[in-house]
Amino acid sequence: MSGGVGITTRPARGLWAWLGAPISGWWCVVGWAAATALFVTLVTHLGAISGSDTFESVFSTWAIGHGQLACAFPHGFRVTAPLYPLLSGGIDGLSHIGRTVPFPSRSVLGPHCAGAFPAINTWSLSTDAIGRTVEIGFLGWIALMAGVVALLRSTGRGRCGWEPATLILVAAAAPVWTCLQSTFHPEDLLALGLSLGAVACARRGLWAAAGLLIGLAFLSQQYALLIGVPLLILAPVARRVSYACCAGLTVAVVAVPLIVATSGSAAESIFMGTGTTGGVGGALVWELSLHGLPLLLLSRVAPLVLAGLTAWGTARRLGARVLEPVPLLCVVALSLALRLVFEQQIFEYYFMALTVALILLDVVRGRLRAALVAWLLVVLTVFLYEIADLFEVADAIRVAVLVLAFTVLVWQVFRKVPFLTLTPWAALAAVSIVGWSSSFSAQPYIWFWQIVLVAWGIALAGGPLLSELRRHAAPVQGRHQDRDLALGTYHPQPVPRYHRGRALTTSGAPR
Repeated sequence: MSGGVGITTRPARGLWAWLGAPISGWWCVVGWAAATALFVTLVTHLGAISGSDTFESVFSTWAIGHGQLACAFPHGFRVTAPLYPLLSGGIDGLSHIGRTVPFPSRSVLGPHCAGAFPAINTWSLSTDAIGRTVEIGFLGWIALMAGVVALLRSTGRGRCGWEPATLILVAAAAPVWTCLQSTFHPEDLLALGLSLGAVACARRGLWAAAGLLIGLAFLSQQYALLIGVPLLILAPVARRVSYACCAGLTVAVVAVPLIVATSGSAAESIFMGTGTTGGVGGALVWELSLHGLPLLLLSRVAPLVLAGLTAWGTARRLGARVLEPVPLLCVVALSLALRLVFEQQIFEYYFMALTVALILLDVVRGRLRAALVAWLLVVLTVFLYEIADLFEVADAIRVAVLVLAFTVLVWQVFRKVPFLTLTPWAALAAVSIVGWSSSFSAQPYIWFWQIVLVAWGIALAGGPLLSELRRHAAPVQGRHQDRDLALGTYHPQPVPRYHRGRALTTSGAPR
């Protein structure tokens, strides 16, 4: 272990050592600002914020912002989970968006709010509300950035060069900024930010706070359970009750009043969301032609069960070490990848959570793998058809990626690197070439790309975990830690503190 935080990696050299050097708080702020500017620039200059799927949240935002809570989640309409609409509705109300035209009254919205969204849509067309409302979606990036920073600082990778570098890399990753640019799903960014905050709290032994954040994440997007369930299993036995109770109480405090206020119609948005409503399909599960309960069990319950089993099996092998950064993030990344195995449909923004988890995993390990960089480029290349402003230059992007892939391949061949090291770049070159074939575009063969990208992602997440399992194959010396974990008295090793870029001792004096 190095750095006092349980990170088992090779000694850092060169660029990696430079990124690991402490920086001042001001440089951290500069990094936050640079990453935010990059994210906003990519969204606004590559087609602006998307109008696709805005109906899932903006109508609820306007209803809440104008005091019509009862009609914010009407039955029969596709509405996202309530946390983001509640937050954006509050901002909408404070900023008086669209107040130049009277909002539809309750009588216009109809009995049981049956005509709510059509009436609100007519109102929005007579105002400039949509342009300003979708800008609230940048709230999702702020939440994600906060979650990333919290997790980095809980693992000892914060307050050093890795912090701004990680944020910039996350902001530049296509699955992240396409959550606003290609399809409007800021709630996914919000849910992941809250979930990462929960993982950070778990790292620090603050399990009640972790439960609170997971509850809020679930109220933003239900896939947060893929992180919440493993955390429940990995929590010390004495802390599981407080974690579960805080999560359940958080959900109940928001859900019960909403369900009562909407006469039960909000329950579907709270507990099911929009991911089970079908769509273009094309994924492996879609090809099975399942419907109803079997489809629900396979696409939603199966990933949760497998995520729980992954966490349970890892905890049995590693004991208390499972709460250290590398195995913990491996479990999180594998759980998020399982969602993509069982999805009915696949879009680029679906890879957002897995992308961020894999980046964080490599950062915690102290170096970025070439295979991860290649995977990120493959994801971008495969889904170029979804990014409108890049579609016209898609061939140029593929040429650039192809040149990069062949350059790296030639360089590595001359260095006589192992064959497996060449595989990611060979795959990247192949994807770039295949992308030129209109008969083999991403959409008709989405199941093929699902297999390639998800299997590759699982390998990226599982490789470090297998290394950890082999390294601790004989857990004799960890028996006392396992006992402490069961009793709830074990806490991960403290995270180093810094002042003006200098590490402090436990007494608070500079080293």
